[in-house]
Amino acid sequence: MELLITQIRREFQIPPYFPDDALAEYVKEGKERLEKLNPGSDLEKDHTFRMLLKNYVYYAYHHKVNEWEQNYASLILSWQLGTETET
Repeated sequence: MELLITQIRREFQIPPYFPDDALAEYVKEGKERLEKLNPGSDLEKDHTFRMLLKNYVYYAYHHKVNEWEQNYASLILSWQLGTETET
């Protein structure tokens, strides 16, 4: 999780004074939400899952989770369908 938080902080230029534990909470929330949408996804192997989670954290940091859901709805759907066709 530390590596993911470091990546998120760097990629989205989140300032160092914002606490890591707050970002960790956003990661947990986003991960749980995405796992419910696409059970069995692997954060380490699934790059789409990882990208969606990073973006969830960014939107959560700005208190715009509803906008994340709207903006990424079609990508989430194609991610879900893509996983179904692989199995």
